[in-house]
Amino acid sequence: MKKIFKAMAFAAVSAFLLAGCTKGFENMNQNVYGVSDEQMAQDGLALGGMLQQLERSVITFRDGTYLDSDYQIMYNLCAETWCGYMAPTLSDGHNAGWDVNDGWHRRMFTVKYEYGMGGYQDFETAAVELGINNELALAKVLKVATMHQVADYYGPIAYSHYGELTNLYDPLDEVYAQFFTELDSAIETLEKVAASGANLLEDYDLVYGGDAVKWVQFANSLRLRLAMRVRFADAELARTEAEKSFSSPFGLIDSNNDNAVMSGVDHHPIYEINVNFNDADTQVGASLDSYLNGFNDPRKFLYAKPAADGELHGVRPGVSPATWTNYKNAAGLVSAPNASIYKICWLNAAEVAFLKAEAALIGWNAGGTAQEFYEQGIKLSFEEWGASGIANYLINSTATPAVFMDHTGDRNNSLAPSDITIAWNDADNLERKLEKIGTQKWLALFPNSCEAWAEYRRLHYPVLITPAKNFSNGIVNTDQGIRRVPYPVSEQTDNAEGYASGVTALGGSDNAGVRLWWDQKPFNN
Repeated sequence: MKKIFKAMAFAAVSAFLLAGCTKGFENMNQNVYGVSDEQMAQDGLALGGMLQQLERSVITFRDGTYLDSDYQIMYNLCAETWCGYMAPTLSDGHNAGWDVNDGWHRRMFTVKYEYGMGGYQDFETAAVELGINNELALAKVLKVATMHQVADYYGPIAYSHYGELTNLYDPLDEVYAQFFTELDSAIETLEKVAASGANLLEDYDLVYGGDAVKWVQFANSLRLRLAMRVRFADAELARTEAEKSFSSPFGLIDSNNDNAVMSGVDHHPIYEINVNFNDADTQVGASLDSYLNGFNDPRKFLYAKPAADGELHGVRPGVSPATWTNYKNAAGLVSAPNASIYKICWLNAAEVAFLKAEAALIGWNAGGTAQEFYEQGIKLSFEEWGASGIANYLINSTATPAVFMDHTGDRNNSLAPSDITIAWNDADNLERKLEKIGTQKWLALFPNSCEAWAEYRRLHYPVLITPAKNFSNGIVNTDQGIRRVPYPVSEQTDNAEGYASGVTALGGSDNAGVRLWWDQKPFNN
């Protein structure tokens, strides 16, 4: 793996920074919790551009650097398919049938390193040169927000050794330890900025407009997300990090007004992939069909478009039709994603509520009961999407996921994946309650597929409809699904020593059936 961030562009930026930072810079009358007006005029454009590149790298979209096809390869053909949200309708087998295709996933690795890790290191170099620590803390949060996706896809990654002559991979537990160390440090710095009332690069920040309080809330929420991710692998570490976020004076994201949503996005990539890529390279997945139809969920036609008959019809993964004609938009037989209204949302209030619900369920002091947070999460999701009918939805104790009926005529039907219901029931056992939390969290995360797939692997919920055919030749268990993504084939030659260190940290095998360090919840419980 080579550091391929735009070196020539950064050289120009560095020259600009150095020219702007003339002697006497250290004597400027500057706000210690932000960038002074004079400094901003000199250096803000350069740092602001770097900040925006880091923000655009968290979840990519077409912005002049990235393409919709980058998103397709990073998310749509991978996590978006494996978490049950969508199903590709462009060729047989491959990722949708558990036969992972190197060309259909490697961009998560190459792009995130190029613009995430490479971009962060360049930002760090500039910030250190300028003596700006607070903006660097923000960049550090963005780096973790980006790189935890890479770690959750592949497992051990080059993190502490990135940029060295040999990019050795860190074991995943050590990567997560670094995530927490970086977040703890960044939050400590950002809390001081927030307390001062200062902003951070407000003219360039595409998410919160420089609002330091909201960035602290996001960082706390991100730390909580990662803490819950590791709770089956290291319960003590998980609780320690979660309780740091619970006790922060600035709190977490608890309102949809504070959701981490990118501004300046012309369209969600799913829209382009469905509308303009071969008249639909992707359609709504069978699992989403089952849960939305079975629950008669009011979000149904906010997430998906009705087919020609006015109903929601999904596509089962792993199908091998004689022709894909019936799966295309023109046929009107299956439901397209309602992607014209989707947003690029990194983390929302509903997710935080469900994380709290799980924490409360296992006895942690999250500030309320599992039921309170569970119901709050559903309410927040309905509010976020503008759905009505929340009162009746919350008390529905009979609706269950529906049998999947293939509407294309290919008869790839499936039994209902689960008999889980919606209404909270204190008489349920802990596992049943956890399934309810996991299922509703999955619905509320939509369309944030990277997080949905990670949580599906961690919790095993919701129970998903399996592929019509498993093409993995026994590598991937049909019921358990893909557990990770193999490293790009190019790593075996471009970074052979690093690749070998990653495979060793995985236990000796680099395939899609290998469970990651944090993926330790037993099956069949």
